[in-house]
Amino acid sequence: MNILTYIYDIIKDDDLVKALVSDRIYFYEVSEKADDTRSLILLRLVYDTTAAYASNKYHAEMFIVQVDVETYKDDDTIRLSKRIRHLLREHGFYQTSSQLTEYFKETKKYVRSRRYEGIPKYKYYKGGHIE
Repeated sequence: MNILTYIYDIIKDDDLVKALVSDRIYFYEVSEKADDTRSLILLRLVYDTTAAYASNKYHAEMFIVQVDVETYKDDDTIRLSKRIRHLLREHGFYQTSSQLTEYFKETKKYVRSRRYEGIPKYKYYKGGHIE
């Protein structure tokens, strides 16, 4: 399972995300061609492992994902971070830590970096082998 695509699909259609970020949601890093003069979201996989064992087989995977929100207004950064936390909680992911809350003078952007841990809801049960 590509967890970053799963997270992307959860947040991309939200009205607040569409209004403030549009399609500027990236995996791992912002490409050189990307419009970094506007707000963006950056998704990174931090850790994954097997979970939910039965009969010596695992039936789910647990992930830790980092979500960075970068905007030019602190209020927008806070609103987006809280909205993403709510959306991910609905899908079985819970905030585990706050990695960064900072204003960068060079880029004039406010950045909030949060990590979420969880097992994706409704992705594994009643299925066969995962790998």
